Amino acid sequence: MLSTTHNLSEKLKKNIDLSQFIANVTSVLDLLSKQRVNANDNFKTLYAQVKEIAAKLDIKEEIPRVCRLQTAHNNVPYSTEEEYYRRAVYVPYLDDFCNSLKERFESHKETVASLQHILPEFCTKTDFYSLEAAFNFYEEDLSHKEVVQSEFMLWKEKWSQKNSENLPKTAISSLEKCEKIFFPNILLKLLAVLPVSVATVERSFSSLRRFKTYLRNTTWESSLMD
Repeated sequence: MLSTTHNLSEKLKKNIDLSQFIANVTSVLDLLSKQRVNANDNFKTLYAQVKEIAAKLDIKEEIPRVCRLQTAHNNVPYSTEEEYYRRAVYVPYLDDFCNSLKERFESHKETVASLQHILPEFCTKTDFYSLEAAFNFYEEDLSHKEVVQSEFMLWKEKWSQKNSENLPKTAISSLEKCEKIFFPNILLKLLAVLPVSVATVERSFSSLRRFKTYLRNTTWESSLMD
């Protein structure tokens, strides 16, 4: 399961377009949902692999003791050890894992759902109404609604004349094709800089913290030498 989300965790450590990342999260959730539907078959394969590893390490196949008032373990009905671990461990963990992903990115998804209509791939198929939720949210950072709406119509017209296969797919690639004077495109810039995680920021602060520690130590040593 963790191997399914490995690429997501790696991308969280880098600068990445949020709309692209949300699409990746959706793909992962779709795959995990299919694994949940086919939990019996998937776990059978997984359990066989676990038993093989356990045999090499001389670990016996057993389950925790179950009693009527037990609270530390799941008292799920079962007929085999495999069924117990599937129902008490695998399925609950899979459900919790999917729910955590949805909870973590739900607010981002709602924002991107509206903002992504500024992307050339989508703006050619929609109208300004699709952007109203994003406009209302970022209204203080934008020009008058009529100005933004006019810019959107010009932006849409620009990309309607292009081959659909050559349209930019992300906010960052769209910005590279954007004439900044003619298209200020504040919403596009906002979409490009929305944070996926704080990983990059945390690394920056970590480096700054080490640098401040170094300066503090060298200053202290200099004071001792004076």
